[in-house]
Amino acid sequence: MTLPIENTGSLLPHTGDAITEMQRRSHIALSALHRGVDRLVLTDFPDYENIGDSVIALGQAEFWRQAGIGVEATYSWRTISPKVYESPVPVAIQGGGNFGGLYPQHSEHRYRLAERLDPLIELIQEPQSVHFETDADRRAFARRMAPRRRLRMAVRDRVSFATVSAHVPNVILAPDSVHMLGHLESAAPSTAVVHLLRRDDESAGPGSIATAVDWPAMTFADRLRQRLSRTFAEGAVTRTMNRSTDRWFADAAKRLATGVALLSPGETIITDRLHAMLIALQMGRRVIAIDNANGKLSSYAATWFEDLDLPLEFAPDLAAATDMV
Repeated sequence: MTLPIENTGSLLPHTGDAITEMQRRSHIALSALHRGVDRLVLTDFPDYENIGDSVIALGQAEFWRQAGIGVEATYSWRTISPKVYESPVPVAIQGGGNFGGLYPQHSEHRYRLAERLDPLIELIQEPQSVHFETDADRRAFARRMAPRRRLRMAVRDRVSFATVSAHVPNVILAPDSVHMLGHLESAAPSTAVVHLLRRDDESAGPGSIATAVDWPAMTFADRLRQRLSRTFAEGAVTRTMNRSTDRWFADAAKRLATGVALLSPGETIITDRLHAMLIALQMGRRVIAIDNANGKLSSYAATWFEDLDLPLEFAPDLAAATDMV
């Protein structure tokens, strides 16, 4: 078993800057995950409005740039080609927080890759949080993905590490790839607090606030404009036609800019989204975090932040968080 990369700062000198230190830890872990890799194919690119998954993709791309790893092609789960299963180079699966059954289409994509990719080719799961929704989901992972011999897997917190290492012999504990982006520039704050709260199945609820925002959802008009642009500007006539890597990542960069713009007005950010927490910290904001439904935020902070000086506090619920401002 690959030992987890601990948060002791022992491999290189500690920088004293928590944001730069997390960037350093991420680089070390991703270097171990990609050892011997000089090119790859990326799959499960986040072709949807979740800003957090897009910043993960951008962080992965920054590591690959620094490491001299070429990305030969990029696919979303909708556009993946059967050619990927015959890839002569390692295949990477996008990192994030959708591992364990909550998002079945992404789980099925991983399992098909594990089963159908040439057994001599490395399959690399970029850093994920793992929370199995049911015993059936756990059994499916153990049966369909864990047996693959050439599987490299990274997880983002100790809870996920304990869950996965019972099934997979080679697991690396790695920070979320967003840390590879380092300090994020933003406009100066103009108000005391911004609330960014989930409205999806991972929300812990209850509680709401009239001025709260979430990552913006695409409207029908947005989707229509996107479809027309891809059809006429890119020649992607159907939703299953793939795009260039540069176009995928240009979309991700726009989503990051949207996220920074949403958060930048606040001196303090109250959120139950992991990536709103991480982006805000990398913007230099104070963060009051509320755990989501599966404990993702507190598990992550307990794994990586206990020895760092970050303006991060946790509250048990929205009312308590508001009182802490």
